[in-house]
Amino acid sequence: MKHKSTNQLLDNNSVIRKGLYRHFKGNYYLVLGQARHSEDQELMVIYRALYGSKEIWLRPFSMFTETIERDGKEQARFAWCEKQSQVLEIVVIDVVKDQQLEFEKAFSQAEQILSSVEGYISHELKRCIEEENKYLLSVEWQTLESHTVNFRESDSYQQWRKLMHHFFAEQPSVLHYQSVS
Repeated sequence: MKHKSTNQLLDNNSVIRKGLYRHFKGNYYLVLGQARHSEDQELMVIYRALYGSKEIWLRPFSMFTETIERDGKEQARFAWCEKQSQVLEIVVIDVVKDQQLEFEKAFSQAEQILSSVEGYISHELKRCIEEENKYLLSVEWQTLESHTVNFRESDSYQQWRKLMHHFFAEQPSVLHYQSVS
């Protein structure tokens, strides 16, 4: 395996492009940013696996951006995915009065189901300060279909529904957003 560096993954300011990448072995990763090593100032790339346990990884910038030769063919170790369709799902949830603690406990189980879905990136649940039974759930998906098909049309969704829906005082508001630039 031969190695050669490439700069196709950089934006105009010599900063790694955040977003979706595909490793030459086939798995997908989300680049979160870059950092410098505190001892030797080596530039590092910070990225999250979008499969399995979805761990966060750190790799030297030079290794992340290099071109390798495998089976007589040159290819990027990590290739930028041209189709960057990352989607943010926003859900406003009104929980049945006095059921907030039970809802939060159930959500800790339900988030395991959510995070196992193909195309899931991350999520965050926040409780409203002014209205204690109101919550905001944000979920990042690789594509809209990751949510509407991979999740909503799966057995996982039925498990999620069984755990969560009886806590809803009314049907949650669900909208999807995408970056404009």
